Order: sequence, then structure tokens, then C-alpha cells
Amino acid sequence: AYIKTLADRYNTAGTVRTFRTATGRDVEVAGPYGWKLDEAAETDALIGMIRTGQSQSREPQYASQGAVHGAQDWGTTYVEVDLTGQHVYMTKDGAVVWDAPCVTGNLSKDYDTPPGIFPLTYKERDRVLRGAKRADGTYEYESPVSYWMPFNGGIGLHDANWRSSFGGEIYKTSGSHGCVNLPPSAVPALYEMVYKGMPVICYY
Repeated sequence: AYIKTLADRYNTAGTVRTFRTATGRDVEVAGPYGWKLDEAAETDALIGMIRTGQSQSREPQYASQGAVHGAQDWGTTYVEVDLTGQHVYMTKDGAVVWDAPCVTGNLSKDYDTPPGIFPLTYKERDRVLRGAKRADGTYEYESPVSYWMPFNGGIGLHDANWRSSFGGEIYKTSGSHGCVNLPPSAVPALYEMVYKGMPVICYY
């Protein structure tokens, strides 16, 4: 019960947080990124500590962690995806160091890119992105990309050399299957800066 009260007080993963965007707006975001106590592991660890009879200080065991403690647990280095403005920003140590127009999920086909705050899953070079497999063994689509940075299941940031323009209202009728399409010339610089676990913040 004590560990549960700690989790209720300090967990941020899944909670609604206020984020100040690169353009100065305050938006509310929620999602799996953030602090979450591993309640079972921490309970066992605390019982073990009590049995030693020694007074101790320790950091709890977490199922997931944020960059810093507190309400703004994403820290000062993160990627943000402005779904309304169709623009991506990379902020490093509190300053925007990279930005580019993008095309996100196709609203007319209900492929919209979900808002939220997510940890970058990994990054990978030269990947073929595939849609659902059809009965005949082929795929709905197969798109080779040079830079792949997933953050929400099969949704990620990547170059899109099949597009001639980015930004504006393209996403409303000719958007992606949910991914964040970026200009090929801009992606290498972003790829170099991101890392596994980095917060990716999507908002309307």
C-alpha cells in the first residue's frame, strides 16, 4: 500500500502534462513516456531492505523513466511534432537546433497520427516499411526508407523521397498511414541527434 501511494504521487507516465511548444503555445499531452514505478519489484526490494535492519537511502526501481523528475519530465532535449502546423522541431538543451515541414497521417482515411508523448523506440538505417499483409501474400504497401525512427508502435519519423512537397494541408487528404514523413535532405541531421528513449511529443 505504501508503494502504491508513492506510485500515485510520483508516476508521470500516462498522466496529462502541459507542454510549451516551439511556437509558444501551451498544449496538453499524455502518453507512455515518463516515470513509472515498478511496484512489484520495489515492494520486494523494500521488504529486503527492511529485513537488514539498516537505515538506507535508495533510488526506487522503475518500469520506465523520464529525462528528469517533475511535471516536465521530458527535460530539455526532445523532438516535437506539430500535427496542426505540420512541422517537426528538434530541441537540444533547451534550444531548437533543427526543424523541417512534414506530412503526417491521412485524416480523410482515419490514419491520423495520434497525439501524445512517447519514447523513441530505436533508430535504424535502410528499412522497408510494409503495410498489412494481404491474403495473397503481398503487402498493402512497401516503402524503402533510408532513415527509420519509430516511437509509437509502427509509427515513426522517416524520409519520404516519393513526396515533392511537405507541410501545409497535404495530410488532410494525401497524408501517410500514420508516420511522420520528412524531406530526405533534412533527415540525416535529425537522425544523428536522436537516440533510443528520447521523448517524441506529438500534439494538435
